[in-house]
Amino acid sequence: MPSHSMPFASPDAYEYLPPVIAHRGASGSAPENTRAAIALAAHQGARWIEVDVTISADGIAVIHHDADLARCSDGSGLVIQKRLAELKQLDAGSWYAAEFAQERMLTLTELLVLANQLELGLNLEIKPTIGREPETVWAMHKALQQVPFEQALLFSSFSIHALQAARRHMPHVTRGLNVEAIPADWQHRLEEADCAGLHFAREFFDAQAVKAIRAAGYHCMVFTVNDPDDARQLLQAGVDAVFTDFPQRLLQHLQGRAPLGKH
Repeated sequence: MPSHSMPFASPDAYEYLPPVIAHRGASGSAPENTRAAIALAAHQGARWIEVDVTISADGIAVIHHDADLARCSDGSGLVIQKRLAELKQLDAGSWYAAEFAQERMLTLTELLVLANQLELGLNLEIKPTIGREPETVWAMHKALQQVPFEQALLFSSFSIHALQAARRHMPHVTRGLNVEAIPADWQHRLEEADCAGLHFAREFFDAQAVKAIRAAGYHCMVFTVNDPDDARQLLQAGVDAVFTDFPQRLLQHLQGRAPLGKH
């Protein structure tokens, strides 16, 4: 997909999905959500990545999964209680391996520039602190105003409030609802959040539910799939795409074999 053909105001980003999406970058081989993991994913052939967005104490959108800093940096405490200047001082790579010691937490603005350079589509998962959903979405909106994004863009979240805020502020960006297990009332929930797709955990795959979701005109994505045979089976069952920590592993397995339906 040429970068100029897809402004971030995509009518349906799902139509541009490749079958494999790098989960937090190539997070099986580099520290998740960092520049190193994202660049590696692109080098390995990924065309889309999924990353997590939250905010700092001073309301800047940053790329980090956990509410707490301890797992993925040498810091402690909550992301939302640290100003960006404090977050930028943290080592976000040594926890994974010494060779990544210089990695720093990315802002969303920095990520958008990087993804433009690498021609990567983005699934931005909104990870707000409860109660700060509108502020988190507004920070994302400001970043997207600062950096015109030239690739396909998809928002997702486990938070209905965040998705509703995204609909208010950026109605032109496609949204997906994240769940662990496919709920019985999946259609009601998708309508409530005004989402075009459902993203769910591999452990809760249900072939009949996927068939019904697709028949109703919605999309399906599955996380986190690191086994190539698993990925092939899910794609053949009608799933649009899978998230993986090891994009190269899955891409090498899927390339050069019989086509996977619409993929």
